Amino acid sequence: MPGGHHPNHMNILKLSSLPLLAAAIGLSAPAAAQAGTAPAPAAPPPVMTMPESDPWAHVLLQLDFSDHYITPRGLNVENKGLVFQPLLLVFWDLYSNESGFLKDVSLTTGVWSSIHSEKSGADPGHWNEYDPILGLTFKFAGNWKLDTTLTQFESMVDSYPTSTHFEAKLSYDDSPLWGSVFSMNPFVAYWQELDEKATVVFNNATSDQSYYFTLGVNPTIKLDAVKFEFPTYINLVGSDFYQKFDGSDGGSGLAVFSTGLKATVPLKFIPKSAGFWSIYAGVKYYRLENDGLLDGNMVLTPQEHKKDLVQFSGGLSIFF
Repeated sequence: MPGGHHPNHMNILKLSSLPLLAAAIGLSAPAAAQAGTAPAPAAPPPVMTMPESDPWAHVLLQLDFSDHYITPRGLNVENKGLVFQPLLLVFWDLYSNESGFLKDVSLTTGVWSSIHSEKSGADPGHWNEYDPILGLTFKFAGNWKLDTTLTQFESMVDSYPTSTHFEAKLSYDDSPLWGSVFSMNPFVAYWQELDEKATVVFNNATSDQSYYFTLGVNPTIKLDAVKFEFPTYINLVGSDFYQKFDGSDGGSGLAVFSTGLKATVPLKFIPKSAGFWSIYAGVKYYRLENDGLLDGNMVLTPQEHKKDLVQFSGGLSIFF
């Protein structure tokens, strides 16, 4: 059912592979000794070393701590205690051609979990959810990127059947238009339920798999000591995506508006050989505009039946 912030909501992270380097080493013969003088001692031969190749796989580990578990679809899953959501992604470089129309292809494999200090669920426990992730990323000329992702939402507390979903997300890197400091990073995404529901179901007989579109931007300001992001999006849902208490459709159209602020500080004192480390903190605001979504949240967190939600979070990110 719920499903969290990973490759593709929470805004889920996809990285391009790095091209291999090649080097040529030229050797010159020692100069001839001048006439009438003793020959100079021969110089030691140069040490010939080949440059190290870039790795063909990269790893991202993100450790996120929050006061809520709110999904990108607006489901307010948990609002008590501390929510810990670790994410592990491995990016496998499959293809690279910087001069081609298709510049890069990479495979993403990973897992995401939601672990809560407060027990919850049909079979109450702390480990609330486990989501495997599988994706392919295609980077094209002109700074366009297509992310395709399969995910599953598995309830570790037996609150809902495991659901499967597909997302296609097209994004544009507009930073060359603005310079290195500022970018808007617009994107559009399509998210489809393939098996079971990712939302609260009140009547199985009238429930069906559905979809939604996401339109968004992630305005970013990159400074030397800190990066500021303002992730903003809307979800436009099909009529069957959410369900009301009486089992009728939740309604189509605008369901979620979200915006926020995230500040990331790189930990430059850590050697690059240990990876790229950073800490971050942020706040997100959600406006919920779908009756079925609001009814579902009444079941998940009955003490917080609100159209307006705020979430605070922070954490550590490691990439190598």
